[in-house]
Amino acid sequence: MSEKDAILGRDLRLRFEETGADLSVGPEGDLELVSGELNLAQAIIHRLTTGEGELYDIGHADYGSRLHELLGEPNNERTRARAKNIVLNCLAQEPRIREVISVNVRTNSLEPHRLDIEITVLPIASPTTLSIVYPFSLEVG
Repeated sequence: MSEKDAILGRDLRLRFEETGADLSVGPEGDLELVSGELNLAQAIIHRLTTGEGELYDIGHADYGSRLHELLGEPNNERTRARAKNIVLNCLAQEPRIREVISVNVRTNSLEPHRLDIEITVLPIASPTTLSIVYPFSLEVG
């Protein structure tokens, strides 16, 4: 494992679906791993997907985001600005991010109740940026 991968960590690979996340199993039946920037990207998605306070009982009361508070809200400029602030606060909790380069929240052109949250960060152990798009539905259910 490279030094950068060691700093950014390694974890079990998750498959994210509409109903949640599950462990990823390879063709041989073994659990798959993810490391480096891909691990950081997965960790960011997991942090955004987890409601703040959900992990209180296991000692991580501040882990997660408050994006769930936007469920049922209209897709307007105010909601998109709130989503951006929530994401920025959430990313500030991640110690493997040296700098948040940008967070852009846009309405998805095909799904008017969905926000596409474009995130670009500079990981602590990398000279190159990492970009991900996190889809977030404002619809309940």
